[in-house]
Amino acid sequence: MVRNVMDMNAHYGGLNAAFLEEMKSVWVMNVVPIRARNTLPLILDRGFPGVFHDWCEPFPTYPRTYDLLHANGLLSHLTSERCSLMELFVEMDRILRPEGWVVISDKLGVIELARAHATRVRWDARVIDVQNAPEGLKATDVNFGFELEMNYRQHPQCQKRSQRVGDG
Repeated sequence: MVRNVMDMNAHYGGLNAAFLEEMKSVWVMNVVPIRARNTLPLILDRGFPGVFHDWCEPFPTYPRTYDLLHANGLLSHLTSERCSLMELFVEMDRILRPEGWVVISDKLGVIELARAHATRVRWDARVIDVQNAPEGLKATDVNFGFELEMNYRQHPQCQKRSQRVGDG
């Protein structure tokens, strides 16, 4: 069950609006990367929660907060900066709940790079060509033609530790 969602490159809050339109009961944190076009006032005007964030730094939240992370075009944006994609994936791993999902929409070359990083943090990953996708799987932004869907499965040893601590 998806409850908490983070749109890591929110643009205008379209993912949040799509969930509302489909009457899905989820809470979405809309994040505008600090070096991207400033669309945060538009997101806030729509009544959606949102923040600026530099993805080269850790996101200020508790570990294991989000069920779904969505990154549309974020990796293309970050590959031109000083950020390490591996550090971003480690941060995503930190804030993602066990059995959570990551959906990355971007250019094919960036998606292949993301798949390599996903296997390094022990995520199951598959690449989907959204233009030839099965019915029911549609992209909202045709500028980014490939998606990487990743399912985070927590390592059994970490699961035992989480259950002892009380957050698993």
